[in-house]
Amino acid sequence: MEQILRALQRDARLTPAEIAAETGRSEDEVRALIAEAEARKLILSYGAKVNWEAAGRERIYALVEMKVHPQEHVGYKAIASRISRFGAVRTCYLMSGEKDLAVIVEGETMHEISDFVGEKLATLHGVESTVTHVIMRRHKEDGVMLEAAPDEDRQAVVL
Repeated sequence: MEQILRALQRDARLTPAEIAAETGRSEDEVRALIAEAEARKLILSYGAKVNWEAAGRERIYALVEMKVHPQEHVGYKAIASRISRFGAVRTCYLMSGEKDLAVIVEGETMHEISDFVGEKLATLHGVESTVTHVIMRRHKEDGVMLEAAPDEDRQAVVL
């Protein structure tokens, strides 16, 4: 199962036939294991990693560090779940260290990010403080390079 999950994580466009050839399993076995993984919620979604900037649609991203108060009997889960339901929230992590949550938010403008953090996140019951860091450029995300690597062919230096 792990080989199949890793193959799909690397490239969700792989067909069962391609995965079967890669893993040494039959195509029917691969299909059955994928169906089982979907049913067990091991595979949560399929999608493409898009470089929106290259497509001409600039987006603003920010990392928001949050200090929150855990709730009795549920700890941080309730507030993390509530934060995760906002459409502007791309990612939400429980962290160790000085801050409790790290949240990646996305918007069209700095003003939109500012309003979202100031009016939606910071005002939630249980939020003690927020620190917002604007992400200036994304280079690699979820194991995928978002920009083409600079040419590695360098001119020889002649003295």
